[in-house]
Amino acid sequence: MLHAETSLICQDGVASKCQSNLWTPSARSLARPSGPINKKPNLVGKPGETDKVNNLKQTDKLAVLKPKILPATIKPTKQERKTTTTTAAPTAAPTRFEHWEDSALFSSQPASDIDAMGKKRYVAPHVIYQTGKKPDEPCSITSSLNYFPEDEPGETNVTTTPKTPPSNLTVVTVEGCPSFIILDWEKTGNDTTEYEVISTTKGPDGEQVSILTTNQTHTTVENLKPESSYEFKVKPKNELGPGPTSEPVFFNTESADPRVSENVSGKDAIWTQFPFKTDSYSDCHGKQYVKRTWYRKFVGVQLCNSLRYKIYLSDLLNGKFYNIGDQTGFGEDHCQFVDSFLDGRTGRQLRADQLQARPGFFRAMRQEPVHYGLIGGHSHISYVSWYECGTPIPGKW
Repeated sequence: MLHAETSLICQDGVASKCQSNLWTPSARSLARPSGPINKKPNLVGKPGETDKVNNLKQTDKLAVLKPKILPATIKPTKQERKTTTTTAAPTAAPTRFEHWEDSALFSSQPASDIDAMGKKRYVAPHVIYQTGKKPDEPCSITSSLNYFPEDEPGETNVTTTPKTPPSNLTVVTVEGCPSFIILDWEKTGNDTTEYEVISTTKGPDGEQVSILTTNQTHTTVENLKPESSYEFKVKPKNELGPGPTSEPVFFNTESADPRVSENVSGKDAIWTQFPFKTDSYSDCHGKQYVKRTWYRKFVGVQLCNSLRYKIYLSDLLNGKFYNIGDQTGFGEDHCQFVDSFLDGRTGRQLRADQLQARPGFFRAMRQEPVHYGLIGGHSHISYVSWYECGTPIPGKW
């Protein structure tokens, strides 16, 4: 993007600066026509309109038709560009067959420490994405990852372990979403089939190490703890073994948000990983967690990731966990069951008559007690397959 702006300035802005390397006396002589000058201008007018040039006096006609000498800073014509390009220095613009990596017009690094406004470029310890999320909207890992396109699988040539470490390891945070970060790095080469992401946490609970494995050049680190220091490293791997580890990057989390960390009834309950039976209608198939709430029921969640999950309710820990229906919406207020003060995002939002009829719990408004009965089908009570409530599970801020 930086060099695209430079190109625009070069074309539309200071033309003399852009063409200083291209304009030569020989080029100026080529610009002058060698044959007789056609002094009759090419005019375009409406039918029946009088030719204004023919109405001029002879003295005015000479002034108008007198050829002007082109200034040195005028934009070269296509013929001039072609001629001067063949006689220019080797540092001229690259041909169309040149790869962009070898081009002098494009680079992965800024050409100068000064930006287009004349100010020194700002260097930060990490990158913050401003996605336009409103304060009352829940955070979404899934939506944030849309900014990182999936890496297309390429040809692998594995004859030895990876030789080069991953480079340009960057911590990306999403504004207003403190419970996770996204790590991004440059691909090492065709000898790498997957990456091992090593996270070391130093906080009030001591030092902890966790390892994630991915075949992409980015990954999320979820359930970050407040007031903790993190160190991240990435190691390339293939079937023959691991390669050299990247240089570490560091990241410090802030204190907990007081709106979420204040003591409220139900928040002292701790999520416990526990497998439970469900009346399954879910897009999430990850780990299952359970906790007891002030509703005197057990809330069960099954994770897509720490910020997207399916919420169920049950009267018994060892009993069946049921879907939750909504009489007036699509379950946005069901985030209350995971102690979120936000109305969440939900999906897939289908009408009740588009859903299979099944038993479950339901209610119409936030704070109402739930009832047990038929949902979906002809009940006019819809239910959804996932929720995003802004509350990370099992961690919390």
